[in-house]
Amino acid sequence: MLPTSSCAARIACTGAVAVFAMVAGSLVATPAEAATVVGQGTYENDDPAVTLNGSWSRVASNQDSGGSTSSLSGAGYAELSFKTSGIRWVTRKNSYSGMADVYLDGVKKATVDLYSSTTKTQQVAYEVTGLPESAHTIRVVRTGTKNAGSSSTNIQLDAFVAPDVHKPAAPSGLRAVVSGTDVNLSWTANPETDVKGYRVYRREGSSTTRTQIGSTTTDVRTLKDPSRSPGVTYTYDLVAVDTSDLVSPYSSAASVTMPISAKGAGTYEDDDAALTLSGAWSTVKSGMDSGGSYASLNGAGYAEISFKTSGIRWISRLNSYSGIADVYLDGVKKASVDLYSSTTRYQQVAYEAKGLTETDHTLRVVRTGTKNASSSSTSITLDAFVAPDIYPPAAPVGLTATPKTGSVQLGWTASPESDVIGYRVYRGAATGAPTAVTTKPVTDTGWTDDGLLPGATYRYQVTALDQGGNESPVSAVVTATVPMKALPAGTYEDDDTDALTLKGPWSRTTSTGANTDSGGSFSSLGDTGYVEMSFATSGVRWLARTNSSSGQADVYLDGVKRTTVDLYSSSTKFAQNVFEVDGLPETGHTIRIVRTGNKNAASVGRNITLDALVAPDVYAPAAPSALKATGTRTGAKLTWTPSAADDVASNRIFRRAAGSTTDVLVGEVPAGTTSFADVGLADGASYTWTVVARDTSGNDSTPSLGAAFTNAGDVYAAFPQRYATCPTATVTVSTRAQLLNAVSSATAGTVIRLTPGSYGANIDVYTAKGTPDKPIWICGPRTAVIDNADITRGYGFRVNGASNLVIAGMTVRNVQKGVAVLNSKAVTVADLRVENIGDEAIHLKNQTTDSTVIGNSIATTGLNSPNYGEGVYIGTAQGNWCLYNGCEPDTSDRNLVAFNDIRATTAEPMEAKAGTSDGTMWKNTLDGAAITSSDTDSLVQVMGNGWVIAGNTGAHTPNDAIQVWNTDTDYGLNNIVYGNAVPDALPGYGVRMPYNDGGNVVGCDNAASRAALGMSNKTCQN
Repeated sequence: MLPTSSCAARIACTGAVAVFAMVAGSLVATPAEAATVVGQGTYENDDPAVTLNGSWSRVASNQDSGGSTSSLSGAGYAELSFKTSGIRWVTRKNSYSGMADVYLDGVKKATVDLYSSTTKTQQVAYEVTGLPESAHTIRVVRTGTKNAGSSSTNIQLDAFVAPDVHKPAAPSGLRAVVSGTDVNLSWTANPETDVKGYRVYRREGSSTTRTQIGSTTTDVRTLKDPSRSPGVTYTYDLVAVDTSDLVSPYSSAASVTMPISAKGAGTYEDDDAALTLSGAWSTVKSGMDSGGSYASLNGAGYAEISFKTSGIRWISRLNSYSGIADVYLDGVKKASVDLYSSTTRYQQVAYEAKGLTETDHTLRVVRTGTKNASSSSTSITLDAFVAPDIYPPAAPVGLTATPKTGSVQLGWTASPESDVIGYRVYRGAATGAPTAVTTKPVTDTGWTDDGLLPGATYRYQVTALDQGGNESPVSAVVTATVPMKALPAGTYEDDDTDALTLKGPWSRTTSTGANTDSGGSFSSLGDTGYVEMSFATSGVRWLARTNSSSGQADVYLDGVKRTTVDLYSSSTKFAQNVFEVDGLPETGHTIRIVRTGNKNAASVGRNITLDALVAPDVYAPAAPSALKATGTRTGAKLTWTPSAADDVASNRIFRRAAGSTTDVLVGEVPAGTTSFADVGLADGASYTWTVVARDTSGNDSTPSLGAAFTNAGDVYAAFPQRYATCPTATVTVSTRAQLLNAVSSATAGTVIRLTPGSYGANIDVYTAKGTPDKPIWICGPRTAVIDNADITRGYGFRVNGASNLVIAGMTVRNVQKGVAVLNSKAVTVADLRVENIGDEAIHLKNQTTDSTVIGNSIATTGLNSPNYGEGVYIGTAQGNWCLYNGCEPDTSDRNLVAFNDIRATTAEPMEAKAGTSDGTMWKNTLDGAAITSSDTDSLVQVMGNGWVIAGNTGAHTPNDAIQVWNTDTDYGLNNIVYGNAVPDALPGYGVRMPYNDGGNVVGCDNAASRAALGMSNKTCQN
């Protein structure tokens, strides 16, 4: 039954066409006030033409027609009067809508269920067509019922649509105008008010197939058809479309033919005005590409050229980041070209057409946006288009050849033909056909042929090359002979640019230190290149560094490959003879060493190295002369007059013991050195020496005349000033007072003898002046004791400013410092027992010279200050010169330390500081078991110059047995260490020498067989 209305008897409150009454159970129309009857169109839920009866609610939504929908949850209806041939009810369907009855002109037509399990918008819930185009009314009435699956009986209204069934008229006034490579279209607006836009179509040539090229809205009546092909005729028409999507007939057609500007033979680079580049092409400068650049396209577009030759080439890069292009010739697709290559290749012919009629043609290369699966990009590239010329230029004339060092300079007359782009050079041997030696056209009228073999003759011809790739006939032949500068015997270092030809980026590195590179440097080549030298000797040597980062080189002799040399070695080796040839005729030859770029699998690099090239001398130098042997405290000093030869590299010293027939090589010194100290000679033994000069080619002279010498033996064994030789007393003392009085009044020849007893300590001996033949003696037995009973202060004897003084025999103990000798000369400290000392036992300092410490027994020092607990200490620490020595070096020189027994010291048993020189440490017995000083790691430490450390024995060192150090560049030089022995195990070296060698000598007769690091860090001398 009809739902009740809030307007009582009237069903429609406003805008009604009719009212209805129930007559005999049927709903019928009754006359009513006049209503609005609408024509074609879409009438949204909130349109005034729509009657909404009941409590409708509007909900905004961009999913619905017109941006909203209306919903009815109580009694009511929606109604529209119209005069078109049909009507549509458009609504939402969802899970919470019910059912509605649809009435057309008062007659129920359907019950519509608006339920859907998912929400659907703009659904046609009801539609009727084929009505007479007179007034009609549709009413949608809420029934209050629903599908069992729905959660509500609501109904929805989105819009009523009164459809249009009349097509618009065909558009008119279409015009097509050419603008460059584009076609601009325009037309007249249609008169219909419901036209919503236009669709534009194109046909090519004689084809009847239309292709839609664009569409516009009703207010836009122009369109551009871009990038049309030259010479092609295009026909255009269009249709109008109205709001009901009804399409008009086609308009009248408009046609245009695109102009063409065909080019003749030539190369047209990527930036040439003859090309049409459509899209966002970018130009990249590059010396590898034709014309010095190429163009790249990453988006839609194409490149095009028109030409009138019999063919065309597309020149492009191929690489790992290019895609695929379609190639069209005269509008017809000819190929798809894949520009991918795993490596970059330049100036490649990507496409070529030939055999065409010599009329107008157009080539178009179109980016497809596709790629090879291996490529990383879909971009395409253009280097140039080449319209080939099939006529070669004339042969060049005026060819000349001028020989240079290792090269030939060519020149010729420029070709008069305008399309010549360069020249090709051909080279041949003195006989035989020349072959091309240039890979790219030579753009100048000259070219240097480099890397040629000295002394060789070459033949040359040249051709001209034009833009079409045509090559001229060859020119007349010219010949040239490369000059050779054949060097005499000698060593030619890596930096000798007058002798060597170095090609490529060679780098020179200076080397320092002994036993490194010949000439103090070497050169390295890390890229393509070679080194070359011509020589006139019977052979040649290549000296090089070998190491873990070097590669391989090919060696050529007179243009013929002789071998491949591997310069790898696991450790660096200097001045290695890596290649040698001999036995050649003494005429001109050339060696060339070429970097291959290859390497040993174990090497980490491919460089090659050059230290020197040696053209050997096979003639020995003259012998040295005037050899003399003179005895010294170290053994024998040899002097000689050098060989007169100017290529002497070294002098080799040989020694032969009496009764032997064997000459032993005991040393080798540089050519400029004319003296040598041979140390460690056996006492009383006789020897003969000879000297041999060796030149830079390794040739040895005959030996010099011999020089003989007999070693006198131990020069200190019978030292005269010992306790056992103390003369008859001139003064005998038994008390401290007597001793002090006797010392203060002593003069030259005074002999003070102590009887057994205790004499206290702090015995000062100031300015006691003896003479060499009448020294002052202070002597006594071991039972005569100097004792302070306090190791933190005081001293036993302190000698200051004395000369020719002997202190012998007694015991010194329990004092801070045992015996201190300052600013004195010719003082002997002999046969004392010095024990239980707070700091050092015996100290010679402040310019104390020519003095002797001999036969003493020293034990237990450093009880007060372990760092100062030396046994015998000579000089002053360099850092204390200003504190104790007026900021001058302490030159306590020529002092002897011999036959002492030194043990239980907390610091070095013997130490000689920087500033001291020419002293001797001779046959002492040392034990370091008690060393605790934080800065002591040896038994003997020498920082001075010219010391002899010989015949000593030791044990229990913390690290090294004997150390020589440089405190700066002036000290730690010219020291000689030989004949010492350390029989027990030690962690370091037997003898450690400084890095600044400075004339120091280590004898091979030092014995340290259990030293963890070996006998010495310096090569020993026999």
